[in-house]
Amino acid sequence: MAERIYNGMIPLLADMVSATAGKEFGEKFRTGPLGTKPYDEELPCSPRENMKLLLEHKIPKYLPMAGDTYPITPDIICERSYDNLTGPDWFGCIWTFEPGIGATIVKPGDEPLDSIEGWKDKVKFPDLDALDWEECAKGIEKYYDDNRMSDWWLQVGLFERLHSLLGMEKALEALIEDEEEVAEFFDALTEHKIKIIRNLTRYFRVEMICYHDDWGYNKDGFIPPRIFERLIAPNLKKIVKAAHEGGAYFNMHSDGRIERYIPYMVEAGVDMWNPAQTVNDVVAVKKEFGDRLVLNGAMDEPWTNDQNASEEKLRAFVREKINVLGKNGGFYANPSTFNGRNKAIMTDELKKYGRHFYQQP
Repeated sequence: MAERIYNGMIPLLADMVSATAGKEFGEKFRTGPLGTKPYDEELPCSPRENMKLLLEHKIPKYLPMAGDTYPITPDIICERSYDNLTGPDWFGCIWTFEPGIGATIVKPGDEPLDSIEGWKDKVKFPDLDALDWEECAKGIEKYYDDNRMSDWWLQVGLFERLHSLLGMEKALEALIEDEEEVAEFFDALTEHKIKIIRNLTRYFRVEMICYHDDWGYNKDGFIPPRIFERLIAPNLKKIVKAAHEGGAYFNMHSDGRIERYIPYMVEAGVDMWNPAQTVNDVVAVKKEFGDRLVLNGAMDEPWTNDQNASEEKLRAFVREKINVLGKNGGFYANPSTFNGRNKAIMTDELKKYGRHFYQQP
């Protein structure tokens, strides 16, 4: 292992910020101060306390937004590579950071398996009991921010692990043609995830688990509903239960147009969904599930990346988002634009308009 970093999210997010907002911002993230940071004293409570109201489905004191939580994950968890950038993970997948998309992937053709058949003889699960959780917990201490909520990333969910091992095409085929083998593999993988969560909530100050499993693309979900209902939904429910039993909220990260799966997320007890991309009808989702599921994001309209977008249009866009999605709580505002100027304008308007939004008569 290279020099210890303890919080394995720092290298990944620094490079993601560099790839999307510029190297200057990435370096600020990488070398920024650790620990508790001050917040605006004019706010009625800390962002952390405000997040608790949001996730308990109560009305927050002001609009929760990006920066009110902070990402963290122990570097001893190798669901991806040690630093979440480039290298092998626990399962033999080789990950590579791709600046063009600001993400870490297993390159097509680099997958370690050609079939899920006989997976018990091919896939070796790590010995989680052999990890020094206590030592890592001591190293993580310097990252805690008492004013903001910790969001612990648990990456490479069930479907993501399947296609990182097989490749997307073979993974989709396996869901249909080798359903029983996949079911057994997912059961074993679920127990692995649950054990990680139990160690996290035992040794660390975990407030929220951010579980990653991308189920869709811009037009639809990857997984047929019948397969999802049998193979994903019951296991998701077990994973969420483990987080809740450990005193943590559950933040489900799943990209793409996945509206068809949201009822299963809600039934499983998921507290928040990110990035709630607008290829979904987020207004309809808010209307039906807004009292049970927090929307995190929902501000990724492509035009917000336009460097020629007027300040007036950007600010009006932010106010409309808050008016519609922020009504009665249940909205964590998180602009997804890659344009630094536009993000600064949108963030400023979120703070100004969102500050008193819930105090209006």
